[in-house]
Amino acid sequence: MRARRVGDRTQMFRAPSLPPAPQLSTISPWRRWLAERPRAVLAVKTALAAALAWLAVREIGGFLAEYPWYAPLGAVVAVTNTVADSARDAARAVCAVLLGAGLAFGVRLLDLPSPVGLAVVVGVGTVLGGLRFLHDLGSWVPVSGLFVLLVGGSDPVHYPAAYLGLTAFGALVGVAVNLAFPPLPVLRTSSAESRLRALLAEQLDALADGLMSEQVLSTEEWRARHHDLLPRIRELEGVLAELNDARRANWRVARWREVTDRQHEQARALHQLSLLVEDVSSLIVHRAHLLRIDADDGGSLMAHAGETLEAMADLLRALEGPTAHEEDLVRADEAVQRLATAIRENNAGSRQDGFVAASIVTSVRRALASLTPEELADRIPSHW
Repeated sequence: MRARRVGDRTQMFRAPSLPPAPQLSTISPWRRWLAERPRAVLAVKTALAAALAWLAVREIGGFLAEYPWYAPLGAVVAVTNTVADSARDAARAVCAVLLGAGLAFGVRLLDLPSPVGLAVVVGVGTVLGGLRFLHDLGSWVPVSGLFVLLVGGSDPVHYPAAYLGLTAFGALVGVAVNLAFPPLPVLRTSSAESRLRALLAEQLDALADGLMSEQVLSTEEWRARHHDLLPRIRELEGVLAELNDARRANWRVARWREVTDRQHEQARALHQLSLLVEDVSSLIVHRAHLLRIDADDGGSLMAHAGETLEAMADLLRALEGPTAHEEDLVRADEAVQRLATAIRENNAGSRQDGFVAASIVTSVRRALASLTPEELADRIPSHW
């Protein structure tokens, strides 16, 4: 409800009610199953587009009906994972066919011997296929040139026109199908974020267990506790790039905008966290033994460091958005503060064990700062 002043009176009015934003938890199981199998969805849409293009061309008649297979070919090329990609690939396919047909037409005018003409079409077509704007469809230039030169030799006018026109028509059908059923990988993005978040928590737990272990771990044992984060990071980056592209020319975006915006924020936070966790992991794997050097109470810093990483792991598991809950932040902040206090109480500030522990304190505080909402930024992390 907002206030509006009319004359000297203040009137209250309600803004127009909007439909509530959908929640991922309300999505049915079968849609979740489909969302995790984008190749199956792509196959169904491609088959539908190819069938529609074929049926439409058969109804046109004339010389176009003599080459109906080029319409579904264009549809197959145009149906991709996003509407924007569909439009781009459709344009690239038409340009490639146009270049190939033009090249074949020029070679035919030169009246070269068949082997020479074929070699020219393939050679020059391959060079033209390297044009940057053609991207992955550059190979269509020499292929379409060969088709026009060899297959269309008996019909030099109608065949190139049908090849180009029907490919373009089929591509338009493919784009139309993608527009009608536009993909929006919100569930796959959520799954990728969950997998990376779980892996980060597992990494911190593995390090915490090692630090709090009564046994002194060897370098090999520490390395065994180090997880490879890169595959999960790249998975999230890939699906996030697809989500960015899928938002263009997509009528579903308006309904899911709140969810996709939140996913972008969380992905950025997780990416920053993954870098910090990787720094801490490398530090502990290679320098954890220094936490025992010169300490009066041998395991004191290691125990506090382990508790700090354990608190961060719990925070990550409870994370549901780009920022963490206050109670989880407070718990992790108290743990890192205990580690900082232990460094001071053990007079470890200038020793090797103190340097390692202080690096952990700094990295964890940076992680907390990246997950703290604005209203708590003046309190958490403390002493920051």
